[in-house]
Amino acid sequence: MVPEVQIQLNQTNKPWFKRPWFISIVVLVVLWFGIPLLLRVFNINDNNIVTTPSPEINLPMASIPITRLETSDDPWQGSPVAPLVIVEFGDFQCPFCKEAAPILKEVLKRYPEAVKFIYRDFPVSSIHSEAITAAEAANCAYKQGKFWQYHDALFERQDDLGSELYLALAQSLRLDTKEFSNCLLQHQTLAEIQSDFSDGVAAGVSGTPAWFVNGRKIEGVLTLELWQKLIDYLIISEFKQKAPQ
Repeated sequence: MVPEVQIQLNQTNKPWFKRPWFISIVVLVVLWFGIPLLLRVFNINDNNIVTTPSPEINLPMASIPITRLETSDDPWQGSPVAPLVIVEFGDFQCPFCKEAAPILKEVLKRYPEAVKFIYRDFPVSSIHSEAITAAEAANCAYKQGKFWQYHDALFERQDDLGSELYLALAQSLRLDTKEFSNCLLQHQTLAEIQSDFSDGVAAGVSGTPAWFVNGRKIEGVLTLELWQKLIDYLIISEFKQKAPQ
């Protein structure tokens, strides 16, 4: 019996910070607060995880034919002299285009001098009833210099597409609402959208999103990792081509 009593006495006399219950609490606190902190420090965000299967990209891409696209009147972001030009054919009601939008925004942040991103309309109206009108609204905003803000807002509120939202976004972005409404009601930008769509069909676009990277077509949602792999490869290839022999 003496050894048992001695063990109990030793446990009772342990400092409080060495007792099992306190150690368990410390472990739980570290797990509860530490993991989110690590995610924040390393900029890991589960909202950016793409669940849609991404296309495989086989490098080099020489086997993919180059398509020349006229994009002089289309909205763009990035560097005007970038070595890489990404053209998207998109649909504001397409869920995969919505999924791709924040990824492209991150690509532009990471490659501000290397990428020029151009958006062209490809509204698939056969399955997306609001696609054409949403594209018209975005192009009406473009006429007032607010395309990209309107573009982002449409994707963020994709479930609410409709006439009420289009006007509400125009108001929130401080557009001239009378000019915007006239533009939308008179279909002032419809011809441009139809031209984009026709160019997309001629270039072999069959769904959205479709991308042309320096003229070479890729379809589907690309993860950020795939974009990085592709862009890094193309940048290195560009430098090799320009290097003196």
